[in-house]
Amino acid sequence: VKMNSGDFIEGGLVVEDSAQIGRMLKEQGIDAIELSGGLPMARESGSIRRGITSEDREAYFEDEARAFKKVLSVPLILVGGIRSFQVAERLVEDGVCDYVSMSRPFIREPNLINRWRSGDLRKSTCISENSCLTAAGAGEGIYCVTEKKQQRT
Repeated sequence: VKMNSGDFIEGGLVVEDSAQIGRMLKEQGIDAIELSGGLPMARESGSIRRGITSEDREAYFEDEARAFKKVLSVPLILVGGIRSFQVAERLVEDGVCDYVSMSRPFIREPNLINRWRSGDLRKSTCISENSCLTAAGAGEGIYCVTEKKQQRT
C-alpha cells in the first residue's frame, strides 16, 4: 500500500493518524507500506520538492518513517527525494526503512542502479526541477525535459 505520512496542510492527515491507519492495514494482511506524503495542492511542502541538490535535502519523509517504524512491524518502503546511494544505504542500515523507492532519478537516468552496481556511486544526475511532471501532465509522456534540452545544445 502506498500511503501518505501526512497531508502537510492545515486540518489534513497527520503522521499519528496515518500510523494508526498503517496498523489497521497490517491487521488486514498487507505486505508492506510505501510511505509518501503531501497533496498535489501542497507540492512544495509535501510529496514533490524541487532542488534536491545535497544529501541533507534527500529523504524528506525520514522523520515520518522513523515514527512509523516505532509502531509498525510491516516492511516500510520510503520514497521522497532519495538521490544518492549513500543516503539509500544509510536509511536501510539505520532501520529507518526496509526498502527505498525512487521515481524521478530513474526518469533522468534509467540505468542508475547498474551504474551504482558497477562502482560509480555518484548521486543521480536528476536535479529535481520537475519538468518531467509538466511534460507528463501535458500528455507528452514521461521523460527528462532537462536532459533533452541539454542534448540539443
